[in-house]
Amino acid sequence: MFQDNRWRRLLKPGITAIVGAGGKTTVLERLGKYGHSGNLPIMVSSTVPMDSARVDNVEPFDVICTEDFEKGETFCADRIAAGHVPAWFKRLDGEDRYIGLSPKIIEKIKERHPAWYILIEGDGARHKWLKAPLPNDVPLPENCDTVIGVLNLQMLGNVLSEEKVEGLETATAIMGRAPGAVVTPALLAKLIKHPRGMFRGVRCTRVLFCTGYNSVQHRMTEALLDDLEDLDLSVSVLADGYRESCTIRQYIAYGNPRKK
Repeated sequence: MFQDNRWRRLLKPGITAIVGAGGKTTVLERLGKYGHSGNLPIMVSSTVPMDSARVDNVEPFDVICTEDFEKGETFCADRIAAGHVPAWFKRLDGEDRYIGLSPKIIEKIKERHPAWYILIEGDGARHKWLKAPLPNDVPLPENCDTVIGVLNLQMLGNVLSEEKVEGLETATAIMGRAPGAVVTPALLAKLIKHPRGMFRGVRCTRVLFCTGYNSVQHRMTEALLDDLEDLDLSVSVLADGYRESCTIRQYIAYGNPRKK
């Protein structure tokens, strides 16, 4: 029950955009599940292309692909009323990816249904461990209420490489290091805090969701969180595992002063 409550505490009405790399879809799926178990009116979508296999096989999401707003809205409202979690996408691209809705459509859904919990995947990282800001990033909805930035802590102590980093050239420029450099807490914090970094400068509730917690030395994680003190985070989550096995180890809510 405690585990369930910590997931549910991340859920707020309105638009929650999940960005970053190293576990975005896992976080979206877990939030959908725990919100559903709490009888919350949840719908799922995306503003970026999304791997279909990771959505199609997850209960209790009911998927619709349509560009017709009234059709999609009616489907979601009916599914929510029936106690299900709808997932609305623009179309299925071949058999591999769902193409997400535009930010404007997500904004319109919120305006029509302010009590809904709208979870969207808002970043594309191509399964890499770290995401740098890119010129073609899809903007987040203007009326976004919460941004959950997903960070794979296993980048700490690892090296900057094309294999691990989406947008390597940008990441190295922001960090001031060459490819092959070892990622320290200070360098990772510099990337996250960049004006176009993980939270895109959006002024709303900010949650840092760290995966791979027990795969790195805890002192490095502590140093990273110290370097992020001025980022105006509401919550930091330290978690392990993937998809169904994803487990929250620590839930740190920041007040004045910080508290665990």
